[in-house]
Amino acid sequence: MPALDYPSHLVEDWQLPDGTPVRIRPIRAEDLAMHTAFVNGLSKETGYRRLLSPRTPQPDELWRMTHIDYDRELALIATTVVDGAERQMGVARYVRGDTPGTAQVAEFAIVIGDAWQHHGLASKLMRKLIDAARAAGVRQLADITLYDNTAMLALARKLGFSVQRDPGNPNVTRLRLALDPAA
Repeated sequence: MPALDYPSHLVEDWQLPDGTPVRIRPIRAEDLAMHTAFVNGLSKETGYRRLLSPRTPQPDELWRMTHIDYDRELALIATTVVDGAERQMGVARYVRGDTPGTAQVAEFAIVIGDAWQHHGLASKLMRKLIDAARAAGVRQLADITLYDNTAMLALARKLGFSVQRDPGNPNVTRLRLALDPAA
């Protein structure tokens, strides 16, 4: 089965409450340098909250994050123009399971650059990701976050995710959202 073409129908121009123009679009392979700069520019705390560890993604991981198989995953980035150049502000992604029976469940992740947090960008990106996942046949988004990641927990609750401490690991909280295909 051939891979899906670039999903240009997901491109959206938007703006922050302060008027900053934002373009939300699927990530492309040619975004590797911009995405690498974005990840490298995250504070240690933001990076830790995203990866649940102090490690930083390696070049092969960053390559993989930008070379998307749109049949099974999607990464939506938010960008703006700073000093004449496009700069990444954040990213939300989902990846479907690989094993039989897991293609309708997708892990998700989101990270917003430190300078762009608390401006409504995370909520906008996640709503758009949820809609895209639903349209692609994903029936559930699921992931974990640190138990004390209050911003992510608040966002998850706001978007209707179930939030449950993991009984096997008290340091993390499970996040689940059932996607109604009719919604």
